Amino acid sequence: MNALSLKRHPVCGINATLSLICLGCFLLTVSGCEQASEQKVIPESSTTVNQPEVETALPPERQQTNQTVVSDRVEGQQVAVLLEIPHQEVKPGASFPVTLKFDIAPLWEIRALDAQPENVATQLKLELPEGFETQGDWQAPPSGRSQSADSHPVYSGQVEFLQMIQVKQDTQPGEYEISSHVQYQACDEFRCLSPTKVTLKLTIWVD
Repeated sequence: MNALSLKRHPVCGINATLSLICLGCFLLTVSGCEQASEQKVIPESSTTVNQPEVETALPPERQQTNQTVVSDRVEGQQVAVLLEIPHQEVKPGASFPVTLKFDIAPLWEIRALDAQPENVATQLKLELPEGFETQGDWQAPPSGRSQSADSHPVYSGQVEFLQMIQVKQDTQPGEYEISSHVQYQACDEFRCLSPTKVTLKLTIWVD
């Protein structure tokens, strides 16, 4: 019995060692798989998951100027001026209106276009690129009467002035800039502010 026991004992030791080695390999394999699996997982909150491709409708340089309205509005200001065109793109030979809108605070007014002296009158001037020309004069709304003692002609509230523009037939396709230079003097019943000058610009495309 002793001799048999001595012969079996080394075998048992070898088997135990092999078992430990196999167990260690198994654990390393499982751990490696888990790490590899974790590296491939992208959390749902990641911005790279299901991110759609963005298709730009207009070239970047055209997106920078893709607007039909521009204003000098400042909170608390007595008068705000807005320049507007109906469309961003026009065709050669087409006509379109340019509108200047004044938003005048209650109890304030601005002088009429033909006010005297000229330096206090409301003045509207368009600066057009080559290939564009005006059609007629500004279409102005009826003026009212000032609250001051002489009741001179003024505009108050919301006022719109319209000018028609023609694109010449031979105007080349491309980007063009329309500028509006505005001068006005804001007054209330008791005082007048210094005349204000504003320049507003819009970009238009000829296709």
